[in-house]
Amino acid sequence: MTFAIVDNNSNIEMPSRSDGDLQRYLDRGEVLASTVTQLRKDLSLSEQELPMPDVGDEAFETLRKDVLPVLTALQQKNQHALQVAMYRVDIPEAHLKRTMAGGGLHALAGECVIRALQKVLTRLRYAGRY
Repeated sequence: MTFAIVDNNSNIEMPSRSDGDLQRYLDRGEVLASTVTQLRKDLSLSEQELPMPDVGDEAFETLRKDVLPVLTALQQKNQHALQVAMYRVDIPEAHLKRTMAGGGLHALAGECVIRALQKVLTRLRYAGRY
């Protein structure tokens, strides 16, 4: 499943979940901070559990690495806990299953970061800031 971000003001659709296209936005401090805040909210994490990474090219991988143990703990708790968290992140169950089958928790951690980033970019577009 892909998520498309649409700019309703110009009817231009951004690339639907091309990691490279979306990840580049994490080099902007405001976008990175909002993405981290979104991940903390969706995954019920504190600032200590999900620290703010440095702005730059490694921000995505740093966030993925920091989200991975959270997902691991949820999966070890029980599958339902992981499904509830993915519901909050807004990753549908079918997408969750495909991602787990194709790349496991590492891939799912990346999907969580991308989805949080998509939410942030959508809000910023509607606010007229991107």
